[in-house]
Amino acid sequence: MKKAFYFIVFLLMIGIPSHVSAMNEVNVYFFYSRSCNICSQEKAYLEALKQRYPNMTVYQYETSGDANYSLMNQAKELYQVTEKGVPFTIIGDTTYLGFSQAKKSSMQRTVYQYSLEKYADRFGTEVLHVSYRTDLEGEPEKFEENDDYVIEESSGQTIKEEPTKKPIDSRYRSSIILITVGLMIGLAVILISIFERRHHS
Repeated sequence: MKKAFYFIVFLLMIGIPSHVSAMNEVNVYFFYSRSCNICSQEKAYLEALKQRYPNMTVYQYETSGDANYSLMNQAKELYQVTEKGVPFTIIGDTTYLGFSQAKKSSMQRTVYQYSLEKYADRFGTEVLHVSYRTDLEGEPEKFEENDDYVIEESSGQTIKEEPTKKPIDSRYRSSIILITVGLMIGLAVILISIFERRHHS
């Protein structure tokens, strides 16, 4: 009967995923000015986007100082962007100059793609000497072509954000898997006990 028990446990274990799906960290480099209204709009959008994709890491650089302004020019030179001005954004290895409703969907699509696929983070590795993780637990929320945030400006220049769904914390996800494993093994033990009683009766 021990062989039967071990066989059932083996079948249960191979039927349960051995790990939680992994996704990439997506590095976002955001250059802005405090006096730029469009920059404020994008900043609010990135904050809303991060709620949907918590695997985003946003590096913000206010360009009124010489150091950050020089860093932005270095980034533009790296990606051969000749136009001046802010906001200037690098998502993974894709650049955006300016911000508009039309670019919101493109930005979200880029974050979703890089969450699943490895990318060359040239600005991070060559200039800032940072990298990105590829082992974050969970799955990114699927991007739908018509999916978009509604961020409207009021007369007071206050940014309103639509509520977004928060993904299940990876700790809870792991707990659910462990509980499921425990229940299935417990059920196997009960079934074996019933089988043994009938066999000996």
